[in-house]
Amino acid sequence: MSEFDLELLSDRQDRKGFRCGRESLERYLREVAKGHLSKGVSITRVLVERGTQKPKAILGYFTLTSTVASAVNWPGTAKGLPSMPVPLVLLGKLAVAESWQNRGIASLLLAAARQIAAASMRGSGGIGLAIDPADEDLVAFYAKYGFQKVDDHSLRMFLPIDSLC
Repeated sequence: MSEFDLELLSDRQDRKGFRCGRESLERYLREVAKGHLSKGVSITRVLVERGTQKPKAILGYFTLTSTVASAVNWPGTAKGLPSMPVPLVLLGKLAVAESWQNRGIASLLLAAARQIAAASMRGSGGIGLAIDPADEDLVAFYAKYGFQKVDDHSLRMFLPIDSLC
């Protein structure tokens, strides 16, 4: 990411100008993400071009949060997991600005999210990274990076901690 910087969401970036083609992701960044960050609900990181002036245009963003899930039968999980819910990291949102789509930004963001999630879990515990894709097209995108559907009844996907980095 030499020509880009990954920053924690702040007032230095232009949240209002972000357009990715999905209103729900645009609205989340504009109206919800900063509040979630300040309350400790989730962490939002944004990708910006290095050396730009404030407010910096957001090329893409992702959110991570800690959660728990019953994951005994999930693909790639360790044998003998307890039947109670276990900790993991949820990649809650990932979006790329329309003008930057199909240029590798989603892959950069996903790689950064995987690295941050792995470091977090190695420091506090966790079995891997989960995501709830919005549709089947996104299932195919995440499958290219090793994520597997956890069952046939939902779109939730999972990548074990040992596969993150």
